[in-house]
Amino acid sequence: MVRRRQLLTSSASLIAAGFAGCTGTTGDPTESTGESTDTGTNTETTSGTEETTASDPTPYTVQMEPNESYTFEEIPETYGVGTSPFIDMGMALGIHPTATTGLERAPLKFYDLLDLGFDESQITMIASDAESGYDKENFYAADADVWLISRTNIGRYVNWDDSDFEDVESRTGPFLGTTLRFAPQSAVQEEPNPYTMYEAFEKVAKIFQRQQQFQAWQSLQDDLMSTIEDGLPPEDERPTVAAIWRGVSPDSGQFRIAPLHRLGNNTKSYYRLGMQDAFEGQYPDGPVGYEELLRADPDYIGAVGTLTSTTHEEFVNTVIEPFENNENGQQLRAVQNGNVIRSGGQYMGPIVDMFSTEAVAKQVYPDEFGEWPGAVGGVPESEQLFDRQRLIDIVNGDL
Repeated sequence: MVRRRQLLTSSASLIAAGFAGCTGTTGDPTESTGESTDTGTNTETTSGTEETTASDPTPYTVQMEPNESYTFEEIPETYGVGTSPFIDMGMALGIHPTATTGLERAPLKFYDLLDLGFDESQITMIASDAESGYDKENFYAADADVWLISRTNIGRYVNWDDSDFEDVESRTGPFLGTTLRFAPQSAVQEEPNPYTMYEAFEKVAKIFQRQQQFQAWQSLQDDLMSTIEDGLPPEDERPTVAAIWRGVSPDSGQFRIAPLHRLGNNTKSYYRLGMQDAFEGQYPDGPVGYEELLRADPDYIGAVGTLTSTTHEEFVNTVIEPFENNENGQQLRAVQNGNVIRSGGQYMGPIVDMFSTEAVAKQVYPDEFGEWPGAVGGVPESEQLFDRQRLIDIVNGDL
């Protein structure tokens, strides 16, 4: 089956030249809402491959665990995503999603800041939010050429068996997503699907035959990390951080700790900056209270995801001030020293990653990297740690 579709690319609308294949084989300034990568000593590297163009539809096979390999006869034009970094990967390649789950916490603020032309009216909703509202009819209506969603993730919220997935695939496109780690226990396990974000991003680039864009992204993030590494203090002088995910509510006294780890995508920014994990080796599945937080007494408290999901004012009102006004929170060194910071998280793809790494670098090391202004769009051009125009050019394919 061959379906023609309109492909929205960054701030412009282009008619895609390729068609989707269906052959499977086994084998503040501009701030609204919206969220970023590895230690400088662990830069992710991958090898590129020659690009296939839409006018040269040579069949090619992609393998992304835990899925079976899939052979595309033609380049897919449209894709659907869930609540995951894959929406950011697609946008980083200049390809607007066709279908998503709810966008309440999606990193739209970054796309607005870069004028990438994200258009919610062009999207079919396949679920009401990340965890509910999935229905096969929504997938049929979206009719995406490929689903950057894992069966495992969908399977948590629906009672589908293999035949249900196979039916959706036969009428639309294959499921080729994977799970990037952010839960406490799974983030420090090597199996299954031990992909870093850039490793998964390379797979996505191959799906859309945009390997040259991937290589340009690799170069951009390497340049950022080179800048970061040059400004970092020696390892034994780097501060500790308690990274808190699933929201930070100081008055609740309940905090979920996320580990700093090579595979922990939502804490990528802290890990890349070489920060020390205040809870190293102590990652309970459930929340900890003030007693455990005070025992660790980290130099910094990192609110994971709030760089994406809140404005600067909302972050101050809902996280910083409640910590300062809480009798237990007042005892934490991080609160006393004004070291409650925020980063990207759940949606951490290549675009979010750049902004989040820059934000954390400025919040933790302002003397080396410049003061953090609070709002994502507030960094003066002369103090930006990566070139916004170069990023936009890569998204647009101007390599």
